[in-house]
Amino acid sequence: MKDCRNARRQRKIMTVSYIEYLESAYRDDPPKQKGQRTRERIKIATAKALERKGYHAMRVTDVTEIAEIAEGSFYIYFKDKTEVTLTVLTDLLNNFFKLEAPRDGGSRSAFQSIQLANRRWIAVCRANAGLMRCILQVGDEAPEFSRLSQAANSTWYRRIAEGVRRRRGEETGNAMLAAYFLGGMMDELVRRLVIYPDPELHELLTGLGMDDDAVADAVSLIWLRVLHPDQAPRGALPEAVTRFADWLAPAAIGRNPS
Repeated sequence: MKDCRNARRQRKIMTVSYIEYLESAYRDDPPKQKGQRTRERIKIATAKALERKGYHAMRVTDVTEIAEIAEGSFYIYFKDKTEVTLTVLTDLLNNFFKLEAPRDGGSRSAFQSIQLANRRWIAVCRANAGLMRCILQVGDEAPEFSRLSQAANSTWYRRIAEGVRRRRGEETGNAMLAAYFLGGMMDELVRRLVIYPDPELHELLTGLGMDDDAVADAVSLIWLRVLHPDQAPRGALPEAVTRFADWLAPAAIGRNPS
């Protein structure tokens, strides 16, 4: 039984698709009551409809068709599309986004920890691009959800700052400010890379031979320079990232790159 639970937990950690996460949870541990099973099916169907169509275009009938239930059954569990959307996106923020790799007992370097987190984040955003757009759309209309999204970001920034404090043994104020700056940079990058793709950015990355992992690694080098300037990246890097690292190094110590 314990092995089964560990296997399920590992699947949750490894998946980058929120819809797969919901479907796996429903399949592995379905609610015992029929009503709760129907409610979970509606959540899964809503996530699929939001991913495909977006919040503004989605209709309740889109959800019920995917869930294969009568439209009247939907209103037993949710009053409208806004309520079910907030339910799904809140779960996305509070549960799925907080999944992370198991603790390593301190064996990872600072760069490897940053690299792992940034690679996963870009992969998660790529796999849930439609839902990420919905977070922005709903945030404009529902102030309480916007505050929840900001709180989720703040929790992540505090985790970064605490990691810096543990490694560098200093107060977290400046580290927290740096986390806000770096997090804002990452949000804008993901927006241009995945959520609302920027053709010029994609053309640039193609010319440099950078895929998503390479982008995450290059960003992680910047994070490392800011948060742990005394440390060097550990492990092999893609060729395009190595070139970026060579360019970044002299700039980081005040010399003009050649």
